[in-house]
Amino acid sequence: MNKGYVLNGRYEIINRLGEGGMADVYLAEDLILKRKVAVKLLRLDFRDNPKAKKRFQHEAMAATELDNPHIVGIYDVDEVEGMQYLVMEYVDGEDLKQYIKDRFPIPYAEVVDIMEQICSAVSEAHRHNIIHRDLKPQNILVDKKGYIKITDFGISRAGTEDTMTQTRSIIGSIHYLSPEQIKGEMATQQSDIYSLGIILYQILTGKVPFNGDTAVSIAIKHSQEPMPSVRDFDPRIPQALENVVLRATTKDPKDRYRTVNQLADDLNTSLDKSRANESKFIVPDERQKVDEKTRVMPFNALPSSSASANESDAQRPLPNDNENRSADKRPKKRMSKRKRRWLILGGILAFLVLLLTLVMIVTANGKTTVPVITGTEENEASQKIKSADLRLGKVRYHSSDTIDRNRVISSNPHENTKVKKNTKVSLVVSSGPRKVRVDNYVGQNYDQVKQRLESEGFKVRRRNAPSSSFRTGRVLQQDFEAGKKMNPAKHTLTFVVSTGIKQITLEDLTGMSKAQVISYANKEEINPTFDYVYSSDQPKGRVVKQSPAANTSIRQGGNVAVSLSRGSKTKKNDDLKSFDVRVTIPYFDGNQGSSSASSAFNNSQGTQAPASSSSAESATPEPTSAETPENVVLIYLKDHDHDFGTVYKQMVITKDTAVSLPFKLTKNEVGRYKIVRDGQTILRDNNITYDSH
Repeated sequence: MNKGYVLNGRYEIINRLGEGGMADVYLAEDLILKRKVAVKLLRLDFRDNPKAKKRFQHEAMAATELDNPHIVGIYDVDEVEGMQYLVMEYVDGEDLKQYIKDRFPIPYAEVVDIMEQICSAVSEAHRHNIIHRDLKPQNILVDKKGYIKITDFGISRAGTEDTMTQTRSIIGSIHYLSPEQIKGEMATQQSDIYSLGIILYQILTGKVPFNGDTAVSIAIKHSQEPMPSVRDFDPRIPQALENVVLRATTKDPKDRYRTVNQLADDLNTSLDKSRANESKFIVPDERQKVDEKTRVMPFNALPSSSASANESDAQRPLPNDNENRSADKRPKKRMSKRKRRWLILGGILAFLVLLLTLVMIVTANGKTTVPVITGTEENEASQKIKSADLRLGKVRYHSSDTIDRNRVISSNPHENTKVKKNTKVSLVVSSGPRKVRVDNYVGQNYDQVKQRLESEGFKVRRRNAPSSSFRTGRVLQQDFEAGKKMNPAKHTLTFVVSTGIKQITLEDLTGMSKAQVISYANKEEINPTFDYVYSSDQPKGRVVKQSPAANTSIRQGGNVAVSLSRGSKTKKNDDLKSFDVRVTIPYFDGNQGSSSASSAFNNSQGTQAPASSSSAESATPEPTSAETPENVVLIYLKDHDHDFGTVYKQMVITKDTAVSLPFKLTKNEVGRYKIVRDGQTILRDNNITYDSH
């Protein structure tokens, strides 16, 4: 979104503040309230993604429920021209990650102050039964006075909701996720407390406790490895302050603080002299817990092998003395040979085990793992591949509606696969959404053009207009620029199609609904424009009057003004103001190549002429040299009653033409209009207000 663009007629874009996985954030000026705001705009590739839209809306709903000075406020949430956006409080500063990087080491008193502000915001969320689930320094903003604000409640949830998705996917940032979230278990207040402990660790040491080449390796460390000591990094850190980290980040949630307020209270006294000699917090031993649950079998329950042996011996006949003496000698000789055999077999077995171990070590040293690179930029993926002792193979580009341009779609071999070192890894990289070049279709048969464009994936719409120069069914005008490349999944192409010259007699539309009027207009190939008036004679949404009147004869493709009922007038509608905005639409003479009103409206596209000589003969079968070239004009209007996404009025002009655009606005509404001629916007106003007229 470019600087100077006015979003929804109210928020003027100043510059980009940052970008995330799903949305971009811009600094903007609220033109009505005259204040700076942050506008979070859902990225193009996620606008048709229902999950992304739901998360975007959820962020607004979650934040608006909370009233705390340390939580970024949400001012507005809306959608315009397919763009979903949030308007948030603007924090003039930086995120906590950059703050730590710029100011490390941070004094302990300031560390405690920062954490207490964060705890205040998280406690407010927990009081409303909302779990943040993605607490990290990047989601914590610090203004120039050191004041803390928490943002991004996009994946937060109510405490009564189940956090497990059907696919058991992990939600949140891996460096700050609790062990139970990594295992796919339900996130609780203790899960946020674990993330707060990791944030405190990072403020004290300047780094996260666990790092690794892959998300999986980091997750394993969170689940299995003990929390590193912050005092090993800096022995000057008070033991009481380290104890806060250790207790907040225990593996078992039951061993952590029960509430964020408990954590904050412990922090508040961690620098007191009374706690100077505090002993180190000992994390409960998980193995000891298991041993305590193990049942020990009584000794007398064990079977006695010696007793069994005695019973067997008692049943045997006793040998005589000679037999005993000879038996004493023979077994010794046999036992000696048996012992030697077992020693030889044992040696061979030990040798085989040693050999197998060596083979495994050599094999392991000769292998590596394909890193996780999906979604990363091509250059970053290439560096990760080289760092893993692999080589970059072929790079192919493929269009994608979900993966940004120049980011990796997939790899071969796949991620996390064990392969030999120096193996080539081929990449499939996104070339962005598939785009199709559109042409100049003026003069061509509409049905053929529609079939061709729909086969490419475009949505095609038709509007009708009378014409003395083009036969019925020929394209008079298109609302897009010829030669432009467009994404079929994102664009709807509108054509104005000739109906020739045919007279029809209007029916009485009084009492019809809007849908019925549109159905009748499509059947008769006329173009209705809708206005709204108060009426006690007709129910809301029904036609009150029309112009021209019933039984009037008009040309096919002409306009019919239809007034729909708003219902009876009430006191709530007293502040609705009606006024007209008068504009002059300049006429463009395609033969002379200029506008009669101003050269500023020159049209170099020449879209009123056929695209090629091959279509010229069929496009103008009955030309009349005396005819003045026609301009087909589309007018879009937004006010209390009209939607900017639909054409308010369509007209054909042969000279500069003045029109009055009717607006109805309340004090809190902002109106706008735009006028399109030959696929180009020639007039626009995005800031029409109640007080300006």
